[in-house]
Amino acid sequence: MASPFVRFLGYVAPFKKYVILAVLGGIVKFTVPLAVPLVIRNLIDHVFLAPELSLDQKIATLFWSLGGLIAVFVLFWAPWTYVRHYFAAKAGQSSIFALRNHLYDKVLRMSAQFFHRHRSGGIVSRLMNDTLLAQDLVGNALTNVWMDFTALIVILVVLFQIDVSLTFVTLATFPVYLFFFRKLGGKLKASTHRVQSEVETMSGHIQEKVAGSAVIHSFGQENQEGRRFNHASDQLFSLVMRTSFLNSLNQSITGTLTSISPLIVMLYGGWQVIHGVITVGDLVAVSMLLGPLYLPLQRFSELNAIFSSSLAALDRIFEILDESPEIQSAPDAVPLEGCRGDIEFRDVRFAYHADRPTLDGVSFSIAAGTRTALVGPSGSGKTTITSLIPRFYDVTGGSVLVDGHDVRTLQVESLRRPIALVLQDPILFSGSIAENLLYGHPQATQAELEAACRNANAWDFIQALPQGMETEVGERGAQLSGGQKQRITIARAFLRDPRILILDEATSSLDSESERLIKDALDRLMLGRTTLVIAHRLSTIVHSDQILVLHQGRIVDVGRHEELMGREGLYRNLYQKQHGIR
Repeated sequence: MASPFVRFLGYVAPFKKYVILAVLGGIVKFTVPLAVPLVIRNLIDHVFLAPELSLDQKIATLFWSLGGLIAVFVLFWAPWTYVRHYFAAKAGQSSIFALRNHLYDKVLRMSAQFFHRHRSGGIVSRLMNDTLLAQDLVGNALTNVWMDFTALIVILVVLFQIDVSLTFVTLATFPVYLFFFRKLGGKLKASTHRVQSEVETMSGHIQEKVAGSAVIHSFGQENQEGRRFNHASDQLFSLVMRTSFLNSLNQSITGTLTSISPLIVMLYGGWQVIHGVITVGDLVAVSMLLGPLYLPLQRFSELNAIFSSSLAALDRIFEILDESPEIQSAPDAVPLEGCRGDIEFRDVRFAYHADRPTLDGVSFSIAAGTRTALVGPSGSGKTTITSLIPRFYDVTGGSVLVDGHDVRTLQVESLRRPIALVLQDPILFSGSIAENLLYGHPQATQAELEAACRNANAWDFIQALPQGMETEVGERGAQLSGGQKQRITIARAFLRDPRILILDEATSSLDSESERLIKDALDRLMLGRTTLVIAHRLSTIVHSDQILVLHQGRIVDVGRHEELMGREGLYRNLYQKQHGIR
């Protein structure tokens, strides 16, 4: 596989015209000023020190020479300098825009296991921080390298024309510079990679703790969390200072070399002037060219750090881009059309971790349009069963069928289209109520939105809000109460009009009035749909067509409420404990 840098060039390629314009502008920006030392050299040797010229001739030549340079800078150099900076920025921004969009699209399509492996803060860090570092590769490195290289070639050609031996003296420090350039480059990249990994870890911790601030406050753990953060900050500080040490060493070595080189040149050049080998104008011109000669070297040193940081960022970005979703449609997958809602589990086995099975030989069937409840202690496999139906995970053994089709043979999008979930913790996104509702049916009309809200018992409270459907819900719906959020998710499910409905503790942790409204809305939502209900409060599922009792990943009993209460077993024990029956 090609290196991350080469692969990144694929994102730059569509915008190569911007890069070319930036490079051309840079070449003009850094080569036009090279005419100044040559003009000064000519003025010194052939005007100021020329006894054969009259005073008027000297003044006229002076004004024409420098006036011409001023005109070139204003009319030619300035516009191309603008082109250089503008199109370098445009190339960088456009390339990173494409890369970030591709990365985000890839993240959205990853399977549930991916989000178990990566913290959300770490994913955000790669989407934002790492892509910004990669942007420097275009805005600075890719454009500066070419113009600096061109400037070096032009300068060396001019220097060789002035004096060959003096030119070699100006290059005397180059081997030392190249040695340290190569030696420090790899260390900078490795150090930057460690810094970015630590930033990713910290971002994950911060996001987690900010989201759970209520728990931190309730348990009085502010000081403890502060100490943990300080410890993590100390680790990051050490890594950052290591990178700063390498950067500073890099800059120090380059600065020292570029500072002593002019002195060496002046020492040798002065000796040549004294002995009449070169003219004063030659020495002045060479001295003036030293700045443009060493400026690219200094910039190469800075680019060394930028290049190292950008490559480390690209390594981390392509780590995600190279991951394949565990769940995706098979090449020969077929669409699920006209879903009825029949569900069957055949000897299903599943494990999140190889050594700890979550489901062990689970078999059952659910007829379309019926209501099935899943009950059992925490960790018995209830949520796992509901996650296997829309194929958030794949079984490790057996098969899950919808309408007689193994879900692995169906196109994933068509499988999930007729399924809706209402979860214990209602998930809303920042934006308006209407925007959240339209997740269920993006093309829904205003009349359909209103009907869904009325069916979910949400219309009255939405109308009472100052901006109605356009009210902003805040991050994770923070501006709404728990009951209001749940009713919006139910309205969203109504808009979806699913054939299969999954309810996971949808009425828990609510006040009695909210629970009544939500239960009423759910009763309407479940009519005529295949429904799976997970509930710890068994009183909410006594009217189910079928109750599956799970324990340690197995179905230990099946039946209606009356049947299960009529025999000894886990269900009756759980029900009696909840209702205080001895």
